[in-house]
Amino acid sequence: MNAVQCNITMPVYNRPEMTLKNILNLRGKTRTSIPYVLTVVDNGSEPELRRRLLDLHREGIIHNLFLLPRNMGISCACNVGWQAVDAPFYLKFDNDMHIRAPDWLDRLFRLYARVEPRANLGPSFSLERVRQRPRLRCEDGELGVCGTNLCGQCILVPRAVSDILGYWSEDYGLYGAEDGDYGLRMQCAGFPQYYYYAAQLMEHQGKDPKDYDPRFLDKGLEHCRLFVEEDGTVGLFRLNSYLYKICARSWRPPLRCRVLDVTAGHEVILGENPEYATVAQALHISQELVQRRYARYGEAGIAEDAFVWKIKRIWEDCGQGCEAILKGAGA
Repeated sequence: MNAVQCNITMPVYNRPEMTLKNILNLRGKTRTSIPYVLTVVDNGSEPELRRRLLDLHREGIIHNLFLLPRNMGISCACNVGWQAVDAPFYLKFDNDMHIRAPDWLDRLFRLYARVEPRANLGPSFSLERVRQRPRLRCEDGELGVCGTNLCGQCILVPRAVSDILGYWSEDYGLYGAEDGDYGLRMQCAGFPQYYYYAAQLMEHQGKDPKDYDPRFLDKGLEHCRLFVEEDGTVGLFRLNSYLYKICARSWRPPLRCRVLDVTAGHEVILGENPEYATVAQALHISQELVQRRYARYGEAGIAEDAFVWKIKRIWEDCGQGCEAILKGAGA
């Protein structure tokens, strides 16, 4: 087999019928010249689904399988799969995505070949959105400029980007803002992001939130808390947006979890990354300072040079300042 070019990583949490159907669809439908592997990371699903995933791995349908001990959150699961394979491209593929065009992967790679090396491609099912800021139209599809963040459903990230910006942020909750956070870091680094028109290539099937999580997690509430916590304090996503934009915090955040071992039965033993403890503390201190300053002086207060310098010192002191990443982005 040729060297792997693309690590397609599928995070899984329950939804057994949809998960199994779309694994088989991806492997059975895809016709490509791109050497790829399918890496599946289960986030603590019910035992029956985990048994079926093991069966598919034994049959060679799943190339790499990792079984997490419990639901560790979407970012942690995706990062386990991302780190597991040394490939020039990483593609996050959600388990509710259903392939329609057999040559979908080849077409994505041909589209990528037409843009800057340090660029991400992500799906949009709205032709209107893709054409708001058109980038190119060709026989393989259309690309449009994304000024915010790409959806993580089927996002292609080249190693030229991840070597600088790293992996998904593990700051957030079970279903956090990992794609939004990566988009913030892309913007700060000056790396372009492009929508590709996805409706010709695939279908998004997971539109019922009750189907997504049997515990009926309130994803609406989780989303609101990214901006404003229930007690009124600044939300974590909004805080990180501020920290990235003032170049206080590194655009390459360390991971919260680390893989200690993987058993012969594909069960992953996880531990806390010691480096992350200082990040958690810096986030807590920054949140308190920004909230207090904003409540008293508004946007002008948190933009004041002396306050910005104070926040930057917090992150420099814990070894997570922005200076090193700025050098890397300019390399």
